[in-house]
Amino acid sequence: MAKIHTGQNTATDQEASSFVAEMDRVEQDRENRLHQLEVEHKAKKLAVNQSCNAEIKAQLEDAKKVGLAKGTLKLIVNENKALRKAQETLDRRQELANDRVNELESAERDRAVAIIKALGDDFAGFGLGAAAVERDAAKPADGTDPIAAAAAKAWAGEKSGKPN
Repeated sequence: MAKIHTGQNTATDQEASSFVAEMDRVEQDRENRLHQLEVEHKAKKLAVNQSCNAEIKAQLEDAKKVGLAKGTLKLIVNENKALRKAQETLDRRQELANDRVNELESAERDRAVAIIKALGDDFAGFGLGAAAVERDAAKPADGTDPIAAAAAKAWAGEKSGKPN
């Protein structure tokens, strides 16, 4: 390690090279340690996969004994796995989309919600779109808002003098 001299503003080339050498040594140590972690992680993943594969193989053998086709069972399991992954991706994207809409300023957020509502059922999975579709479904067939209809009915009763 380089000596630190008080009162000097510049290091010699030798001192500068010692800093670089030490930083490079630490960087190499980091690379080696991270590589070792990756190797250990891969070994653990391999052990888990081997264990699960053995369990699945035993299940398939038992299923074959009772007359079930292995290919059919594998197909169903693989498609369920793909659906779970797709649903996880969809859920993450919906959450991200909702967060982005919620980050908009009030007027822009209201406009975005209106656009999503106008897009209809195809975009109902988008959280705000689903809420808009639900609100729209709650309206009667004539399109009157239930709250507005109740208020109009109450006002009509007041004008005629009849209590509701």
